[in-house]
Amino acid sequence: MKSLNPCKLTEENNSFELSANANTDFICKYKQYTIDTASFYYQEHNGDFTIKANVSSIGSNAFDAVFLMVRQDSIKWIKLAVELGVDQCYNVVSVITDKWSDDANGELLPSNNCWLRITRKDDFFGLHYSQDGKVWRFVRAFGMEMSKSISVGFGIQAPKGNDCNGIVKDFSISNIPIENFRNGE
Repeated sequence: MKSLNPCKLTEENNSFELSANANTDFICKYKQYTIDTASFYYQEHNGDFTIKANVSSIGSNAFDAVFLMVRQDSIKWIKLAVELGVDQCYNVVSVITDKWSDDANGELLPSNNCWLRITRKDDFFGLHYSQDGKVWRFVRAFGMEMSKSISVGFGIQAPKGNDCNGIVKDFSISNIPIENFRNGE
């Protein structure tokens, strides 16, 4: 795998343990600033795909997160995360960035762990999460023009501190997109 802003990473049997670098994030605040410092491990992929992984985020500060990411460049990317909220609860968070970031908190999670999945079908993307890796819940679907060849992978961030750790298990990439973005099948 290639990396952008590498952090401490240990790999064993398709399981990755990550420790975030301090004060790192991927975000493009509307008409304010772009931060492009979080850690991202990826491979290039051409055409349609489905990526998924079982993700655990062990954060200390608000916005600490482990995520899946699809990235064209520093101002065009998609991030789906297990993130610690300002209320110290874990959420499924999606960030869609096309020059500026559209950041949306999703459902509260009962723990710091779930499955995440991003699918591309042409220039249409579907985001889902699952508690068991079998039954998927819809997060959002949207169209966004991106290059046919883009970077796909996972990463970690610690925007307000230096103590976020994470685990990414069973990361996989398939060339087959899911059929129905609404019901997750």
